[in-house]
Parts: sequence; structure tokens; C-alpha cells
Amino acid sequence: MTGVSNDSQNSGHVEGSPQPVDMTSTAPVFHPRCGQLVTLSQASRTASRTHATQEFNHGLVLSAAPLHDNQMVEVRIDKKINSWSGSIEMGVTQCDPNLLEVPFPSSATELREGTWIMSGNSILKDGRSINENYGTDLDKLEEGDKVGVLRTGVGDLLFFVNGVSQGVAATNLPSVVFAVIDMYGKCAQVTLMDNSVQEARIHSNDLSNTATAAAAATTHLNNITSNNSHNNITNTNIQAATAAANAAVAAATQSGIAIASASGLIAQGVGGNQPNFNNNKIRFHERHGSLIKLLNNNRTAERKRPFDEFNNGVVMTHRPIRDNELFEIRLDRLVDKWSGSIEVGLTTHNPGQLEFPATMTNLRNGTTMMSGCGILTNGKGTRREYGQFNLDELAEGDRIGMIRKANGNLHYFINGLDQGVAASRLPAQVWGVVDLYGMTVKVTIVDRDERDEQNLITRRALALRPNHEMIDLLQTSDRLLFHVACGSHAAVINTGLTAHRPNAADDFNFGVVLTSRPLKPNEVFEVRLDKMVTKWAGSIEIGVTTHAPSDLEFPSTMTNVRSGTWMMTGNGVMHNGTTTIDAYGQNLDKLKVGDRVAVVRKESGVLHFFVNSEDQGPAATNVPERIYGVIDLYGQAAQATIIDLSDFRSPDGLESNATSATLYSHLEASTDLRFHHLHGRNARISNAGITASRPNALSEFNDAIVMSNRPLKDGELFEIQIERMVERWSGSIEAG
Repeated sequence: MTGVSNDSQNSGHVEGSPQPVDMTSTAPVFHPRCGQLVTLSQASRTASRTHATQEFNHGLVLSAAPLHDNQMVEVRIDKKINSWSGSIEMGVTQCDPNLLEVPFPSSATELREGTWIMSGNSILKDGRSINENYGTDLDKLEEGDKVGVLRTGVGDLLFFVNGVSQGVAATNLPSVVFAVIDMYGKCAQVTLMDNSVQEARIHSNDLSNTATAAAAATTHLNNITSNNSHNNITNTNIQAATAAANAAVAAATQSGIAIASASGLIAQGVGGNQPNFNNNKIRFHERHGSLIKLLNNNRTAERKRPFDEFNNGVVMTHRPIRDNELFEIRLDRLVDKWSGSIEVGLTTHNPGQLEFPATMTNLRNGTTMMSGCGILTNGKGTRREYGQFNLDELAEGDRIGMIRKANGNLHYFINGLDQGVAASRLPAQVWGVVDLYGMTVKVTIVDRDERDEQNLITRRALALRPNHEMIDLLQTSDRLLFHVACGSHAAVINTGLTAHRPNAADDFNFGVVLTSRPLKPNEVFEVRLDKMVTKWAGSIEIGVTTHAPSDLEFPSTMTNVRSGTWMMTGNGVMHNGTTTIDAYGQNLDKLKVGDRVAVVRKESGVLHFFVNSEDQGPAATNVPERIYGVIDLYGQAAQATIIDLSDFRSPDGLESNATSATLYSHLEASTDLRFHHLHGRNARISNAGITASRPNALSEFNDAIVMSNRPLKDGELFEIQIERMVERWSGSIEAG
């Protein structure tokens, strides 16, 4: 199969089939291109951050159209969680969402090219603070609170909190700006408000006030005229003094620039224009390893052909690092194909003169590098165990920093945590160096962000904490889950129930995922399609294989496997990579978000596939008994979740016919009530449908409704036992 690119890229996800966005609508909507973890719903007026308890960023959304003068864009905070630091951020940007590179920046404060953001109670322009004490602290807002932004007709920027203006935040804004909302940290969901009535009132007031002002000006014209002669003389004097002062400042500035240019501190742009960068701000040098490409004003480095090459990815800072200056980078993208990962350090070699090596640890002089959990000096190990972290185990989003202290000591910082002295007596002039080796594909130089540091520490603590939910699932039931070993572009999340392709907008294959154990006879392996991208051709494929996930060398697509494998792909069936049925059933390439696909091996060895509970008929015979379920998140299919059928579901408005009744016939001898497999998003069903739980009980208090799997009979008692409670919330169980 071949992935075919399409111009309509979408880095986030819109529920249901794609709908055209009405760019001229009075009420604003979110643009369909959005952050990696964003899901849009309610006709693109509600945005939520998926996996909000596991990730704190990648929640960026922009308005579908530029703001009109005096148009307020206002959102309501629908959902907050307690896991992280920071919360909603809002503002405006000149960045057109149609043209932004995907994946989108992880947060709004990374947007440049004319971006004004309110974060906490500060105003930032292009990531730098311009007002540190502006208005109400957005981090302290609660669910139900509203935040708005407005650009006036004269170019002033105003923010509103619960309808109350916070005053002018910035002036002289460009005429074309988009609203931007960042569901950061605690903020997990927002909904756009319709302020068209309010805006009409404001516009009416503006017209009325303009007329009033004109009338007042006419009334007082005679009084003003009598003072004009005196005022004109005064203003002429002020104008002359101002012009003289401006000329003096300009002359001094040009003199300073000329001196700096002559000394080599700055370079003139083409035609004498100012340079494109802030020369003092660290960026990567234009000379680098042969496979590196630089982006984002040379603040981002990416290694080309990451699945074909693992080295030649060395980049260095464009100038030496100053004493006590933090040089910090963020891991933006990793791949699972190689051994080893990022290496960072300092070197005395000038990047303008260096012949770049394949990997920086090949240099035999003037270079100190952190590799894995050790320190190498001139290519030889000098400290085997340094600090609390192994660079090979860091995740996307983690930060690595280094400082050369004035006393010559080198310190590394991981997510803001000082790892102590790594080396001493370093020379005074050293350049920062990053080796995008092995698994590391992309990094960005970042400014220090204490909120991000705290959230990264929280994320790591959550990752290191024993997963009691997973352990309980494995110990108390034989629940069907995805195996953690999977294709290099896939990842298993949600305690093994969900598989996704995190960078689905960048890649279309290597998304094969298998079940954690073999399927039992007559056991249903069913998944729901959670997320799709419109960029590629093809979609989800499902089937069974005799290969165990711990033994399989994962292919780019499962139909490449030439033994022990049966797959439904499109509307056909393939066995060991060869088509056995051309026109078998419904076309999987036409499925939408929310659709379900399933596979069952009957005791007789006959294989059946199901689409939205509808049996597609026998697909193969004589299938071996020991087989694993397998899905291939190919092309448009970006995320799928296993549907737990251990609740003995009964006809409930889903497709139900004689075939599906036969499918579940081995369960119908039981008359015990169970919980239904459809339930609130924060609920989990286990123990063969008998037990319901709210796994994230300390961070979520609602969305945990569960129902019986069938209607109650006359006189039948529906009784439950409360097994666990937490003290954090008000209220408790409700039943009916």
C-alpha cells in the first residue's frame, strides 16, 4: 500500500464526517487545523484536549476566520483537571492556520510572527513578556468562567474575563489577526460563545458615541477657535523639539549599529536592512551535520530521513555560550527504530571552521558530552553514572539544558532539575552542541518556562508510579488489551485499551498493534475508530495472526507479513499478503470516527469480520486456534480503542440480527445482570461486566454513568455494593 498525500491537512481531529467551515458566519468557529491532541465537536464550537491527565500541552486552536474590528471572541471553560500547572491562554496572532506548519506548536507562547497572548496575568508578544501585571489571573479561573479577546477598530487589544474588560493590553495591532486559544495545563475543554448580540450593541454604542462626539465638537468649536493661535505656537515648538530629539536618537542608534557592525557583532541584512534574528538570542549555526535542516529562524533542528539514517545530525549554537547562561532544548520528535538517542554538551570547536563528524563523540579534543546517563570527555567516558536521568529514556516534550558556570563547572538540567557538576575547568569559550542521534529526530531551543518544568516533572512522576489500574486489570481479569510492543509509529495508551499514531499527520504506516494475549474461541476482538486524519489514502485494517507481539518484527503494514496472517483491508480479505476475497463486505476505508470493526474466530476455525456489529460473513476457514488480534492504524486511521464485550451485551439499538445473536449465543444462558459496555468516558467496566470503576478518581469526579446491559424484569432487584470511595469530592453515588 502507498500513502497518498492530500492538501487538506488536519493536525487535530473533528468528530464525525468532515463538514465545510462557514468562514463568513457571524458566530465564530474553530479552524479544523489544530493542535495534535485537540478534538473538535458541536459544529467546531467546542474544543477538548484528549488524554488531558497524561499530557499538558498540544491543545492549540485558532479561529476559522480573521477577527472583524470590534468582534469579541469569547470561550467558556468547560472542563479543568488538577494534574498540571497553568491553565487557559488566549490572544491573537497573524499566523494563518491554513499556512501553519503541522504539527502545530505545543503551546501558544511558541507562536511568532505577530502573536499577542494573555498567559496568567501577563501579556506576551512573540513569546516575550511586555506586561507582567495586566489583569485577572487566568490560571485561577474555574469551570464556567469565560475569557474573551477583541481587537478594536483603532488596533487596540482588549481582554475580557466574565464580560469585564481588563483594559488595553497592546496597541497598533495589524488589521488581520486570528483568535488563538491554548488549552494548556489544567484547561481541558472550552466552548465558543455567540456574542453577536453583544457586538451589535457595542457597534450601536460606537455609532451613538461618534455622533455625540461630533455634536459636542460642533458646540464647542467657537470656544476652541479662540485658543487656536496660542495652541498652534505651542504645538509648533513641541513638534520642533520632538523632531530634534528623534534625529539625535537616530544618529546615536546608527552610530552604535555601525560600530557593532564594524566589530563583527552584527551582520547587515540584504540591502542594509536589519538582520532577521535577534543576534543575542541563541540559535543554531547555519553550518551543521549533512542530514540537518533548520527551521523556525534556526531555533529548530530536524534530522532528515530518520528511518534510513541514525547519525550526521550534529548542530551547534551560532555563538559561544556565556558564563551562567542556560542553553536549553526541547525534544520534539523521537522514533523507535534505533538504539541510543540525543547527546548534548559543549565544545571549543568553532562551528564556522569545524568539519562536522558523523557523531560528536568522535571528536578527540575540546568536547564534553552527556550520552545516555554518562559523561564523555573527548570521546572517552569520564563519569559512568551522572544525575538522575538517562537521555535515552526521555520522552517527547522533555527538556535538556546546560550551563557553564563562571567557575568553569558544567551543569546539566533535565526538565529544570539541576543534575549537579558534570565536568570542571571548562575553557572560557565554548559552543553548545546537540547531536540528533538515533531515536532523536527534532529539537527546538526554548526559553525557560517554570510551568512546563513543573508539568514535565509531574508527567514523569505519573509515568514512574506503578500503574495499579493495569496491575489490577491483569490480576483480576483476563481482559483483552493491546500489547505495548507495536509498530515504530504507534503507541499504546489508556492502560492498554487504546492505540494511536501520535504523529499521524507526518506518517501513514508502521502502525501495527497486536493484542496482549491470544484470542479465545468465539471471543470478540472489536475496536472503535477514535481519530482520523484526512491527509492519507487507506484506513484501518483488522485481522488475526499466529505471530506473538514479542516475537514479531513489526512491518510497515500487516499485509506485508507472509505467514500466519489474515487481514480485512478495504472491502477485501488477504491471507499472508495475497488477496483471497476481492469483494467481501463493507469498505473499511469509508469508515468514520465512532464506527466499530471486529473479528471473531469461531470454535470451528471459521473467521468472521463485523462492521458496526453487522456480520460480513465467513472470511476464512481452518484458522489455527492460537491467534492474536491485530489492527493496522494505516493511512487515515489515527487512533482506535478496544470495546470491552465482556458485559454480555444485548440488542440495544445497535445492529442485531440472527448472525450476531448466534455470535453471542454462548453467553445467553446466563441471566445475571451486567453493566453495559457503553458508559461515561471516565468509567471503566471490568470483571466480566460485574464491576464498574472510575480509574482517575482523584482527578475526575463526573462522567462516570453506567447502565445495565438489558432492561430490568418485573420484580427484579438491581443491587450494587460500594467497594471504594475517595475523600476529595462532595457528593457520592446516585442510582435509579
